Amino acid sequence: MLDTLQSMNNFDIASQVSHIEANRTVKDTLMQALRVRSSKKRISVTDLLSLKQAFFRRKYPEITPTLERQQLMWSGTGFHELFGAAVSSEEYREQFVEYEGVVGKIDIFEDMPVEIKTTGRLADEMDLPRKRPSYIEQLGMYCGMVGVKEGRIVIYQRDAGLTGQAPLSVCHLRFSDLDAVRSEMRRRRELLEAALASDNASALPVCSWGDWGCDYSGVCDCKTSKVAASHAILERMELLEADEAAAREFMDKLAQPRPVGAALRLNDIVFPRKTYFARLRREAPLDEEAQEQEAREQLSSMGKWGVVSAVRDSLRYGSPGGSQRVPVSEGTLSDMVTLHQGQPAIVRNTALRSIVERERLPSMSPHFFLRLGFECALTGQARGRLVLYYSNVPREDAKLLVYDVSFKGIETLKAEASRRVRLLETAKGPEELPPCPAWMARYCKYSPACGCG
Repeated sequence: MLDTLQSMNNFDIASQVSHIEANRTVKDTLMQALRVRSSKKRISVTDLLSLKQAFFRRKYPEITPTLERQQLMWSGTGFHELFGAAVSSEEYREQFVEYEGVVGKIDIFEDMPVEIKTTGRLADEMDLPRKRPSYIEQLGMYCGMVGVKEGRIVIYQRDAGLTGQAPLSVCHLRFSDLDAVRSEMRRRRELLEAALASDNASALPVCSWGDWGCDYSGVCDCKTSKVAASHAILERMELLEADEAAAREFMDKLAQPRPVGAALRLNDIVFPRKTYFARLRREAPLDEEAQEQEAREQLSSMGKWGVVSAVRDSLRYGSPGGSQRVPVSEGTLSDMVTLHQGQPAIVRNTALRSIVERERLPSMSPHFFLRLGFECALTGQARGRLVLYYSNVPREDAKLLVYDVSFKGIETLKAEASRRVRLLETAKGPEELPPCPAWMARYCKYSPACGCG
């Protein structure tokens, strides 16, 4: 019986792929969309943190960060989005504020401003005034804009696991004189406005990091400028303390099981055994150690989401009218599929350090092709598009690849999708379900009980 189940569950997606073609036209369009920076017309709180950068960003819009640097920014943006949704509610997230011509967006604002930051490694969050003064200045300006003296900075350290530190820390800050903070904001805004009007940045203060790692080091005068940066906002901070209770509260919220809907999603049938165990886990209460692990996993996945989200946005909005979202269903499965130029398209990020030849992709990453194949089958298309981003490949022209994938028979793929939906509805154990790719078992929290390895 077990042999029969294993035989039925060994669906070979690679055998269903008839042709893979690299699409250079779409790749170039997406790369252009990723590199373009939106033009800034209004002065923001971020501008006031580094006046020279704000000036040169407007003067030289053609200077853009490398994709390597943008990946870090995308990671932070993705983390902000998912973390805010996990620990707060819609009415308090991403709150737009304005004060005397300066605009900003507070990550979370309920009773006090909360700023969310991601960093590689920060040995001691209490060392913020020396190592991350901009964190304090930004929060101080938001406090000044909304008239609240206290705020929090939430810091996620991506590399905390390497040092044994907690990945999430929270700092509680209080500022002594909000009028002085607002006065400094006005002074900086006027300096930037004057520099932009005269097309001369010589009166602007140097950045705190000098020209180290700066995109504008080739055009900026930070090496020779004598105009010192102001610490007026930093000097108004009268309290900085670790808020362990708030950190614990956030971690507890991250560990809370997400509600299990009645409808299955497309990813559920790509990884049916993972879906099976995830549903069991959500039905069972977690002990303290399991809650901690769940929260850490949530934090890690949030950081990775940003890259996929940025590339997906370039796919959806990089060419006006080129994309649309359509609903699909099969039994109890209900989901949305992105169509790009009329065909299903998925975006995936890979940590591989070298490019995989296209002929080997279906066997190396069968889960990518299963997902794309199911999307094609449920939309009645014989061809789909795989947008693959190699985040660890250093060469910029090799980071993003676009493949048009043709499948032999969508009837076979649709039948397999239907079978997996039925199995997930009736399975009494993981052995009754198709396994995930064997290599995933090394990193899966459900291994070895899943049997995929």
